[in-house]
Amino acid sequence: MRYYRIMSAHFYRSPFSCSANGGRWNPKGSRMIYAGSSPSVSLLEYLCVKGNAVALNSWYMIVFEIKDSSLIGELDAYELPTSWNISPHGRATQNFGSAWLLEREFPFLKVPSARLNIKFYPEEHNLLINPDFPQLENKLKVVDTLPFSYLLG
Repeated sequence: MRYYRIMSAHFYRSPFSCSANGGRWNPKGSRMIYAGSSPSVSLLEYLCVKGNAVALNSWYMIVFEIKDSSLIGELDAYELPTSWNISPHGRATQNFGSAWLLEREFPFLKVPSARLNIKFYPEEHNLLINPDFPQLENKLKVVDTLPFSYLLG
């Protein structure tokens, strides 16, 4: 299975790195890598988070491959907190993600994209990656790194 991650030209040489700034699925201080099931999901997610500022930088699409799909946990839509897709994101999803990071049951977790209506795009999703999972680099392989820029206008 392939997954896609957007990284700036400054950081792309460290594809397993991440900040602890926090996001929809992780509170500030908890490290988490976000990827998408397709390049378009990753591009849309990043654009929605960063806005037009994406046009100011050069970017890379990191293509990951996970050979063993049994390492990917799946979240049932009924398990989602009721406010999981609000904008700006709330604490409910951050608390969920924080608990998932601490469990360490799976290195990867499929979650729906808050940017796409799950009814229309049931196969599209985000992938949460626990960067502190033991031997992560043996479970997740970088298969390509593609430079690009957001074309806004």
